[in-house]
Amino acid sequence: MFKVNHKKIAALALAGVMSFGIAGMSMTSVTEAAHHEAAYEDGTHNEYSHRMQKEERVHRQNILSLRYELRHGKITQQEFDKKMKHEQNRHDEAVKQIKADYERQNRHHH
Repeated sequence: MFKVNHKKIAALALAGVMSFGIAGMSMTSVTEAAHHEAAYEDGTHNEYSHRMQKEERVHRQNILSLRYELRHGKITQQEFDKKMKHEQNRHDEAVKQIKADYERQNRHHH
């Protein structure tokens, strides 16, 4: 009986961690923002986690649309691969840009 509960708890904990994923990442940003409250009254700190989340959503959405198009025969596997590569590059660039803006902004504060 006790053993079963242990496994259940572990499984639940794992599921919780899994579903956290992105939310977990943004949570750390939020707590960091609260941490630096005085330095970032203008909300700059939070703007980046916001932009990052938005970019993640866009990226996920783009991938889903591409998969949908492939599944429904709107594009070939070749086109899919090409567009996926393109999307991955676009996403990497966007993330790099957000990080660069963030670092540039933070250098001003210190």
